[in-house]
Amino acid sequence: MKFSATDAAFEGFRIMRRNPVAVGLWALAYLVFFGLVFAVFGGSIAQITAVSADMQSGGEPTLQDFEALGLGYAVMASVVGPLSLVLSAVLSAAVVRAVLTPDQKGFGYMGLGGDELRVLLVSVVVVILISLAAIVAFGAVGLLAGFTAASGLNILWLLVTLLGLAAVAFVVWLSLRLSLAVPITVDERRVAIFDSFAMTKGRSLPLLGMMIIACIMAMLLSAVSSILALPLTFAAGGLDSLVALEGEPTLTVLRAAGPAIAVWVVLNAVFSALQMVVLSAPFAAAYRDLKGASVHG
Repeated sequence: MKFSATDAAFEGFRIMRRNPVAVGLWALAYLVFFGLVFAVFGGSIAQITAVSADMQSGGEPTLQDFEALGLGYAVMASVVGPLSLVLSAVLSAAVVRAVLTPDQKGFGYMGLGGDELRVLLVSVVVVILISLAAIVAFGAVGLLAGFTAASGLNILWLLVTLLGLAAVAFVVWLSLRLSLAVPITVDERRVAIFDSFAMTKGRSLPLLGMMIIACIMAMLLSAVSSILALPLTFAAGGLDSLVALEGEPTLTVLRAAGPAIAVWVVLNAVFSALQMVVLSAPFAAAYRDLKGASVHG
C-alpha cells in the first residue's frame, strides 16, 4: 500500500468506525485510571484546586500555599506518573495492533506483557532523546540571546530569531524521525528505537503534514469535550465545590462532589480515548503503508 499522509491522518476515525467496541474498552481503561486517581487522591486534588483558585482570584499566595501545592503535586506525581506511563504503553500497543492486525481483537487489542514493556522502554527513551535535543538546541539559543543582550549588538537578534526557528525545526524533525519507533517495536517484537530513521528517510514533510492534521482533529475533540464538560458538570453540582473541601479527607470529598466528579471522569475518559486514537493511529498507519511500499518497491 502506498503511503498517503492524508489517508494516514484519519486512521483513528477508521478505527472508531471499524471497531467501536475496542475504543469503548480503551475509554473504560481511562475511566478506571481517572476513577482510581480521584478515589486515592481526592483530598490532594481538592487542596490543589483550592490553592489554585485562590491564586487565580488575585489572592496573595503564602509560602504555606506554595508548599501545599508542591506537596500535593509531588504526592500525586509519584504514583500517577508511573501508572500513566504503563497505561500509555498498554494503549499505544493496542492502537498499533488495531491498525496492523485488525482481525486479532482480543480484549480491545490490549495486553500486559513483553510488547507493552518494550513500548514503555522505547517511549521513555524517545522522550529523553527529544528532551535532551531540545535542551541543547534551545540552550544554545538562550546563550546567544544572553550574549546579544549583554553586548548591545542588536543586529544579532536576527541571528537569535533564525537560530530559534532552526531549533524548533530540529526538534520537530527529530520527533518525526523517531515517530515510528513504537509501531516498529510492536510489529517486530523487539526494542527498535533508531530503526525509525531508515523508514522515515525522505518522509519528514509528509509525516509533518499528517501530524498537523491529526493534531487539528484532536484539538477539535478537546474543544467539544470542553463545551460538553461545563454544563454537564455544572448540572451535577460543579467542581467549584472542591475549593470548599480543602483539607478534607478523600471520602468526604467524594461524598460532597461525587456526581460532578463522576461526570468529569466519564467525559475525560471518553474523550481521552478518542484523542489518543486520533493522535496515535496515524503513525501506525504510516508504518504499515511505508513498510508495504518498501516490500513491494
